Order: sequence, then C-alpha cells, then structure tokens
Amino acid sequence: MKETKFIEQNKEKWAEFEDMLRENRHDPEKLNDLFIQITDDLSYARTFYPNRSVRIYLNTLAQRVFHNVYRGKRFPAERLRRFWTDELPQLFWEERRALMLSFSLFVLAFSIGVVSSMINPDFARIILGDGYVDMTIQNIEKGDPMAVYKDGGPFGMSITIAGRNLFVAFQTAILGVLASLGSVFILLYNGIMVGAFQYFFVEKGVFWQSFLTIWIHGTLEISTIIVAGTAGLVAGSGLLFPGTYTRGQAFQISMRRGLKIFFGIVPLILLAAFFESFFTRYTDTPAILRGTFILTSLAFVVWYFVWLPRHKAKTGTFREPLRDKELPPDKEQIVDFNAIKSAGEILSDTFSVLRRHPKITILGLVVTTALFGVFAFGFSSKPPSETFVFTDIPYWPFDIMIGAGQLFGEETVPLLYYFQILLLCGLAVAAFRALELEMDTEERPLFSRQSMLLAALPLLLPMPCFIGLLKMSTGGIISMIAYPFLALWSAVIYFETRNPFTALSRAFRLMRWGQGILIGFLLVILSMLLFVFIEFPVWDRTLGLFSWLIPGTEGAMDTFIMIATACAAVMILYFIFMLMMIGGALQYFSGREVADATKLFEEIETIGTARQIRGIARE
Repeated sequence: MKETKFIEQNKEKWAEFEDMLRENRHDPEKLNDLFIQITDDLSYARTFYPNRSVRIYLNTLAQRVFHNVYRGKRFPAERLRRFWTDELPQLFWEERRALMLSFSLFVLAFSIGVVSSMINPDFARIILGDGYVDMTIQNIEKGDPMAVYKDGGPFGMSITIAGRNLFVAFQTAILGVLASLGSVFILLYNGIMVGAFQYFFVEKGVFWQSFLTIWIHGTLEISTIIVAGTAGLVAGSGLLFPGTYTRGQAFQISMRRGLKIFFGIVPLILLAAFFESFFTRYTDTPAILRGTFILTSLAFVVWYFVWLPRHKAKTGTFREPLRDKELPPDKEQIVDFNAIKSAGEILSDTFSVLRRHPKITILGLVVTTALFGVFAFGFSSKPPSETFVFTDIPYWPFDIMIGAGQLFGEETVPLLYYFQILLLCGLAVAAFRALELEMDTEERPLFSRQSMLLAALPLLLPMPCFIGLLKMSTGGIISMIAYPFLALWSAVIYFETRNPFTALSRAFRLMRWGQGILIGFLLVILSMLLFVFIEFPVWDRTLGLFSWLIPGTEGAMDTFIMIATACAAVMILYFIFMLMMIGGALQYFSGREVADATKLFEEIETIGTARQIRGIARE
C-alpha cells in the first residue's frame, strides 16, 4: 500500500484520537481501544515506511496516549469514587452473611456484658479496671459524669483516639488470619466491654446523660468495630472454606477482600475520632440536638452498610460478581521491575523478595540484633535489667513505639545512636542486595562503596528527628509519611548512582504520595501489631519456658527478660525497616516506569522489526 493511501484511510481516525486527547476526555475503554489501534498502525508503518514521517507521527501519538492513561493513574479520584459507591457496597452485599454474623456476635456479647453486670455489681471493675471506675464515680459525684471527654486538647486527643481506634479495627480485621477466631474473640471482648460500660451508667442513674454523650461518637465507632469484625470473618473464610482453590490461594483471595472492607471504613474511624474529640465534650448541648445527631449517624450506617447494597442488588446494578485478582496456581511470583504497581502489589512483592532470599533476611536480622545486644548491654552504664524501660508509658498503643525509641538513643549506652545508624545502613544494603538478586545480571547496578555510603545518606540526615518522633504520640503517623520517601530517595541513589542532591529532585518527581503513605501506614500498623505480642502475657510465658536455663542467682531472670525483650523489639524494628527499604525501592521502579515509560519505549522500538511480510515491497 502506498504511504499516501495508508494516510488517507486512517487520517480521520487519527484526527478523532487527537481531538480526544486534546479535549482531555477520559474514557478508559476508548483510550484502551485507541492505544491498540495506534500501535497496530505504528507496527505497519515501521514495517513498510521505516524512514517516513508517518512513522514518527504515530510514534509520538502512541506516547501521548500512554502518558494520558497514566497521568490519570496518579490521581485516581474516579477510581476512589467507584470504590466507595460501587465496589464496596457490592462487597458488603456479597458478604452480607458475615456482616450479619459479626453484628449478632456483638449484640450477644453486649447482652452478656449487661446481664453479667446485673448479676455481679463488680463486673464493671473486672472489665474496665478499678482506676476508670473510681474516676467515673468521682465525676458523677461532682455532677459531671462525662468529664473524661473534656480532658486534653481536642486536636491531640483526636490523633491519639484515631490511632487507637485504627489499631483496634485493624487488629480485629487482621486476626482473621487465625481462621477468624481472633476476630470473633475481639468482637466478643468489645461487645462485653460496651455492655458492661453502658449498664454501669444505668446502675448509677445517669443513663440518658451517658447515652446522649457516648453515642455521639459511639454510633460510628461501634459500627466500624462490627464492620472490622466482618473483615476478619471474611479474611479467615478462605482458610475454612477454600472451595476449588488450594487453601493458600483461597486465603490470599479472602484476605484481600477482608482488607478492602477494612480500608473502606478508615474514613469513618477517623470521623468518629473527630466527633469524640470535638463534639462529645459539649455535654451541655440540648438533648434534642444530640439525639438528632445520633439518629443521623445511625441512619447513615444503616443506609450505607445495609440499604444501599440491597438496593443496588435489587435494581440490577451488580450484574456480575466481583472478580478477585487471579492467582498463579503454583508459580513463584516473579518481580517485574518494569511494571506500574499499586501499593498492594508493591507490598506483595516486598514479602516475596524476603521469602525468596532467607539467607540475606534471616542472617541480616540475626547478626544486626546480636551486634545490638552485645553493644547495648556490654557498654551500658547500668545493670542490664535497668538499661531500658518498656512499661508505664502513656498513649497506648503508641506506647510501644515510644518505648522502642530508647533503643536508638539511650543515655545509659554511649554512642548507641551512631552504632544503630551503622546497623541500619548495613540492613539497607542487604535489602537492596536482595533486590539485585531478583534482577537480570545486565540490569544490576555496579556495586561500589561510594554508592553504598551515598545511599545511606537519606537515612543519616533525618535520624535525629526520627528518634525524637518516636518519643511523641504522633511519631508513628509522621514516620509513615517520611520513611517511604526516604527509602525511595535511597533507591534512586543506589540504583541510578546519582549524587544525593540530584537524586532528591528525582525522588520528588517519582514519588506517588498516596501510594507511599498507604505503604507506610500498613507497615506502621504491622509493627504495632508485632509489638503487641511483646505486651501480651504470652511473651512472659514464652520466656518462662527457658527459666530452667537461667542461673538461680538474684536478678538473673530479670536480666534475661530485659535482654530478650530488647532484642525482640529491635528485631521487629529492623524487620520493618527492611520492608520499608525494599518497598521504597519497588516504588522507585514503579515510579520510574510512570515518569520515563522505559519499557513502553523499548517495546515501541521493537514493533515491526521482527515481522516481515514476504512478497510485498517496502516503500
């Protein structure tokens, strides 16, 4: 075909495509069809008109289509809207039995709490603690039963409450990994506690005062706990009922569905914390206003979680069931360094890298933890049992991270801060080395001591601030924003061998903040979940199993417990740090593909080069 005829046949189509791009009309199906047709035309042009302007024109048009598609992916507002208006309601409809079971378990537990309090007047003390009960009795005697909600500034209070509620909800959802039993236990515990709590005020004759105050925020707060329980039941269902999948594959699918439900209620958890901090404290507000507020919140919960999914199902909106991402049957997941990935895919690849390189992971964690133990307790100016303190710290659950802050800069251990920096730099290099082993040999960066030291620079600069943040209740929240970016910055230095200042501007261009914050949030929550194990009595009982190995001298057991607890805590921090570094590097590769489209350009350059049509002359 002559070039002029080829252009004549397709110019109207190309003009339509150009108009669509120029007017910024985002139609995913149309853009997908557009990209396929343009690349087909480009392939034909490369074969028959390799040195003509039509090939250059189509090549440029294909690049514009690609950037138009992925520019939209940076700000997925429409994707988020569909998630909350379509995908999440459909998920609630499909998992309505789990939602009903979660609600029933909570109601049953609430009833147990009420009945137990009626039978045993001291039941509230058993559940709520003597300190809280005595404080509330004193407030009732002073004529202000709800004074506890007026303590502290509203802003700081909202952050602490939001963190605590997010942790409880996440714990409820994530413990579905224990075949849903963990989620059931937390649902029952919270239901009994709320029942005992509410009946306590009934018994003291201040029911309406407490009801109109507590349920201003409690309507959303308790609803999110029930929905988080639903997420846990769904997450564990794959282990119990795998169906036609293997148990491992079914668990991966059910876990994803459970986490989707959890993420869907995060805004409500934050909103409940805002209500508790800024509205609940105004106990003198007329009862009619507070009652209306509670009923409005309840109406929203019923509408969104019950009526809307049912309405959409009955009107035919959910024509097809939600499709879970397909899993390779028994194939090892290969890390694609040229793909654009979501936060979930990055985290999945992160754990896959660590799992495939246990020598680097386990050896790195064991060696650094052992070096920390030798240095910290060997050079401490106090006895080992008094070197660190892990109890009586406020702001639970942030107390775990606050207590861990001393592991990076305890005054009783000289130069511990600098020694920890060296250990973290070693872990960063180990994490990057594990990633290198996933790459093809020709793609690996040239390793040098200079690149290693420069890659550590982003970790050295903010470390003093990070240590300070660990001693604040907001440290975990701020660090989950900062460290994904710092890890990305380190990856740019390491894998592109750039100087730190050039790499900083490059990191800002590659960073996708929504994705980075989500990764940081998940890792902070994971670290808190791991630290809870140390807080639970099961840790003390585990250490007690080794008591027969400890000499019977005075203080030997306390020394053993302190060393074991400190080493376990620092190993958790090192593990999260390695996850953060690998996740930051994978962010770098994903962001590089969005910004540079390296893989796309390589594929475009190869279009038509391997295909020749015999018997037809090329113009």
